[in-house]
This record gives sequence, structure tokens and C-alpha cells, in this order.
Amino acid sequence: MTTSVSVIEPDITKLLDHLAGQPVLAHRLGGARHQWSAREIGDGNVNLVYAVRGPAGAVCVKQAPPYVRAAGPSWPLTPERVLFEHRALVEHRRHAPRYVPEPLHVDPAEHLLTVEYLEGHTVMRVGLAAGASYPHFAEQAARYLAHTLFFTSDLALPAGDKRELASFFETNTAMCQIMEDMVFTEIFLPHPRNRWTSPELDKDVKALQGDTELKLAVARLKQRYLTSRAALLHGDLHTGSIMVSASSVGVIDQEFACYGPMGFDLGTLLAHLLIAYFAADAHATARSTQQNWLLTAVEQVWDDFRAHFTDLWRDHAGGDGYPPALFTGAAEAALEAERQRYLDDLFTETLGFCGAEIIRRVVGFARPIDFTTITDSTRRAHAERRALALARSLATAPTDYRTAADLIAAARAAEGIQRG
Repeated sequence: MTTSVSVIEPDITKLLDHLAGQPVLAHRLGGARHQWSAREIGDGNVNLVYAVRGPAGAVCVKQAPPYVRAAGPSWPLTPERVLFEHRALVEHRRHAPRYVPEPLHVDPAEHLLTVEYLEGHTVMRVGLAAGASYPHFAEQAARYLAHTLFFTSDLALPAGDKRELASFFETNTAMCQIMEDMVFTEIFLPHPRNRWTSPELDKDVKALQGDTELKLAVARLKQRYLTSRAALLHGDLHTGSIMVSASSVGVIDQEFACYGPMGFDLGTLLAHLLIAYFAADAHATARSTQQNWLLTAVEQVWDDFRAHFTDLWRDHAGGDGYPPALFTGAAEAALEAERQRYLDDLFTETLGFCGAEIIRRVVGFARPIDFTTITDSTRRAHAERRALALARSLATAPTDYRTAADLIAAARAAEGIQRG
């Protein structure tokens, strides 16, 4: 029997009592119950998150209230999202253990998920907002993406195994609905959840909501999100869902996990690196070193991902997509050309989703601290307007960009054009 934990009013005493009833967690914390301490550390929009410490170690506990944390009870949301997060942690850790914290315990009745505490790490978005750079991030992020996306796709999984896994995540409908609404729909309507820098961007938002070409482009992306089942996605891979240290990366907050288009995860991450790039220019202190690193990271994430993904496809193809038995001998060259075409198409898809994510983070409900911590609203709007200019181009004309170098050149040009 477990101790009931309130999901309406956080209660540290009940939380610790609950952990004491789980032998594995109690052993990990060590000592006696009265020697443990907990503090709420969540800074996200959806859940409550606690760091719990004992004499022997620490754990991280996520509690899913039956609503969106940032909105309160006025926005109900299924607390069963922790079950999807737990399964995504298990699956992604299977393929990228260096970059995914270990899931330790999930309690479906209490809607609690306990995972490894990443000692010495900080939320990447917080570090970026403070001007930090992370030289090892891009290579590790690229490996995480290549392994999690490849090994949960038809390129690696037999069709039956993939369908079984996809069928589980197909029921994560409430979380997917948030993405479907907030990324692709609400920002193009006069929706009450939308937020932007007003009055500075009022005309920009009006123009965006009247931009038929852009709305069609984003509607095509939404259709892709709704229908593609290419791989198991993290589903919300922004810099607030990544923990970093000087030498390592840990990806957290998988409650939006679903089967979907690979470019959604890739594009979301690139979008937030670009958001940080544009935001850095609007802070009071010069951040040119950080900006240069951010653009280098954008290029390296894609280029390294492409190289790792290609190698995995060559060496570990075991799924029913592109059966290896069909491409032996002289046919191998044709398959290699097909791999490059596949990745070219994935890059185009990635850029489209990147553009859509940038737009929703400037205009939508969940605005990132990269922008919101810029206190001068004129400078903030200036940075956001440059980001919107690039985002529109990526969403409406992604095929104009052949390489990641083209993308970062466009980011620099968007800055220069706006300043001119």
C-alpha cells in the first residue's frame, strides 16, 4: 500500500513518505526518512518537479497534476502523461544510455515518476540565457538524435515490433493535441492563449495571422505531424528539456513523446539554438562569442547527426524499411544514393518544423526565457522580429537551403537585414 500524494496541493511530507515506501528508492537515498530533504525545482509549464536528497544520494521526482502547471486548473490535462514519459525514457535509454537519465520508478496511481538525479547539471536554457556556451553539446546531441531516431524507425525495427511500440504512444493523445494546437494552429488565430511583445509586435502578429502562404506551409507541416510515424520522438526537444554540464548532456521531460516525423525533434532543437542566438544580441552585455558558438552548434548538430545516422543505417539496418537483402553487390551503390536522398528530404522537413517552432515561441503561450528575460521591450521585439523573418523563410521555402551552412548564413543575414 502506498501513501497518497496530493496532486492538487504539493505536500513534501507525503512525497517523502511515499518514497520511503519504495525500497529501491529508499536504498538509493540512504539513511533514514528523517534525513531526507526535498525541494521543488521545476521551471517548466506542465509538471511539478522535486529534487530529493538523502545521505547516500539523490533522485528527481516528477509529479503530474491533472492540469497544465503554468495555467492551473483552468486547463485540465491527463496526469497519465507520466506513463508515456516513463516508456519513452526506457526506449530512448535503450539506444542512447549516455544521454538519457535512468528511470527508477513509476507510480501510475499517484502519477509520480522518479528518475536519476543528474548531479552537476543545469537546465541548458537557463545557462544560455546567462551567456554560457557548451563546446561538447552539439556532438552529443547529434548522437542522441541519431540513435534514438534510427533505432526506433523502420530502418532498424521489424515492422511488427515498430507497430507494437507505436500503438502504445498512439494513445498519448492529450499531449499530442497540445502540440497540434499550439505549434500549428493557435498562433495563426486571435486565440486567448497567445502572448507576444505588445505593442511592439502587434503589426507583425497581424501580418503573420493574415499570411496565407505561411498558414498553408504550416498546415502541411501539421499534416505531416498528424500522419507520419517515422520514429519515436522526444516530442518537445527544446533547451529547457536538456540538462548540461561542462562535458555531458542529459535529455529529460519526455511527456510529449509520440511516433512522428523525425524532423520534428531535429527542427525543434535547432529552433531553440537559433532563438538563443537572436536573443543573445538583445542583452545588455555583448555576447558575440556565444552567438558564434550557437551558430556553429546549429551546423554541427545537423552535420554530425547526418553522419551518425548514415553510419547507423550502413552498419545496423535490420528493419523492414529498405530490406538489406535487396541491395547487395552492385545494388549497394543505389542504396547509398537513396540514403543521401532520404537525408536531404529529412533536412528539408527539419527546416520547416524549425520555422514553425520559432514562430510559436515568439507568438504563442509558452514563450522562452531567452526572450522574456530581455527587459528592454524594444530590443526584445527587435530580436524577435529577426527570428520571425528567418522562421517564415524556413517554413515557406525550406528547399532554398541545401546545407546547414546555408541555414546559419541566413540567420546572420536576417540579423543584418533587420539592422539595415
